[in-house]
Amino acid sequence: MSKTAVRACFIRADLRKLIHAEHKRMVLQLLAGLFMALVPARADEPEDVYLRIYSMAQQADTMKANGQSVAALAKYREAHKALLNFQREYPQWNKQVVTYRLNDLAQKIAAPYETAPTPVEGPKVRPATTAQAKLLEAGAEPRKVLRLHPKPGDKQTLGMTLKMAMEVKMGETEAPKMKMPAIQLTLDATVKGVSPEGETSYEMVMSDASVADDPEVMPQIAGAMKSAFASIKGSSGMGTMSDRGFSKGAEIKAPAGAAPQVNQAMEQMRESFSHLAAALPEEAIGAGAKWEVTMPIKTQGMTLEQTAIYELVSLEGERVTVKRTLAQRATNQKIENPMAPGMKLDVTKMTGTGAGQITFDLAKLLPAEGTMNLRSDMSMSLDMGGQKQAVNMKMDLDMRLEPK
Repeated sequence: MSKTAVRACFIRADLRKLIHAEHKRMVLQLLAGLFMALVPARADEPEDVYLRIYSMAQQADTMKANGQSVAALAKYREAHKALLNFQREYPQWNKQVVTYRLNDLAQKIAAPYETAPTPVEGPKVRPATTAQAKLLEAGAEPRKVLRLHPKPGDKQTLGMTLKMAMEVKMGETEAPKMKMPAIQLTLDATVKGVSPEGETSYEMVMSDASVADDPEVMPQIAGAMKSAFASIKGSSGMGTMSDRGFSKGAEIKAPAGAAPQVNQAMEQMRESFSHLAAALPEEAIGAGAKWEVTMPIKTQGMTLEQTAIYELVSLEGERVTVKRTLAQRATNQKIENPMAPGMKLDVTKMTGTGAGQITFDLAKLLPAEGTMNLRSDMSMSLDMGGQKQAVNMKMDLDMRLEPK
C-alpha cells in the first residue's frame, strides 16, 4: 500500500472515531455513529484488522476496570497473540504503532492479577451524566406536575427510522456529499419494576434492524451496512429512569458471538436508548411552558456542553406533546487518536443544532411518536507526518419515531 493510501486510511479511521465522539447523547445521533463505525471503506485492509485487535484490548480494559481480572487477562493474551500474527502478516504497516501496542499489552499481561475465578455477573449499569433542569416559563393555567408512571409488566414497542448525509473537507479538497441508506430499528421495552421514589427499571431488546434499499447509495456501502445491522438484531439491555424522564444509568450488549466492531457500537448506542424520554421540570406547568436542560458530556476524550429547550405544546389527559431544540458545542481541546497512541487530534470547534417534536404518554416509558432533525459542524486538525491537516465535517440526521 502506498504512503498516500495509508494516510487516507488513517484519516478515515480518525473521522470514524470522531463521528462517535461528536454525537453521543444527542437523541439517537449515536446511531448515526453506529453505522459509520460498522461500514469500513474497504474490506480486509491492515488498518481494519488492527482496529479489531485494538477493540479486543479495549474490551480487556473494560473487564479489568469492572473487576473481571481473569477474563481481562485472557482477553489481553488473545489481543497480544492476534497482534503478533498481524505483525508477521503486515511487517511494514506502521511499525511504531504496532510496537507501542505490543509493549502495552505485554505490560498488562505481566501485571499482577487476582487468581480467583471471575464471578458471574449481569451487565453493570453505568451512571448517566448529571443533568440540570431550569424552568423558564410556567405556562398558562391550569398547570400540572408531570411525572412518568409506567407499571411493572408494561410492554412497549417503538419503531425508529434514521436517514443521514455527511460532507467532509480536508484542506482544499472537498469530498462529494455522502448519503447513507435509511435504517429501520424496532425496540421492545419491558418495565421490570418501579421503586417507591418513582424510578423505573426496564429491559429492552432490539427485535429488528434493517437497512432500506436506495438506488442513490453505493452498493458496497449498502451491502456492508445490511450485513452489520443483521448482527445487531437481538441486542439487549437494561436501565433505570426517573419519573421525570432522566436516565439513572443504562447498559446494552450485543448478541453472543458478535464481532468486536458490533460490541464497540453497542457501547456507543447505550445512552441513545436511555435518553428517548422528554426530561420534565420539577414544577407544575401548563400549555406554553418552557424549560431548559443542560448537561456536560465527556466522551472519548472530548468535553461537550449540551443545552435542550423544551416547550409544552399540548397536554390532554396523559398525552403530552413538546417541541424540543438542541444545541451542542465544544471549544479548543486535544483528543488522543486511538489508532496512533500518543498522537493528538486538535478539535478547534464543534457545534450542533437540532429541532423536533415528541409526543408521549405519561403512563408509558418511551415516547409514542416524534421527529428530530439534527445538524453538526466540526473543525479539527490532524498531525500527518509532522504537518497539520485541516479537516471540516458536516453531518445531517433525520430521525422519526412511531409506535409499532
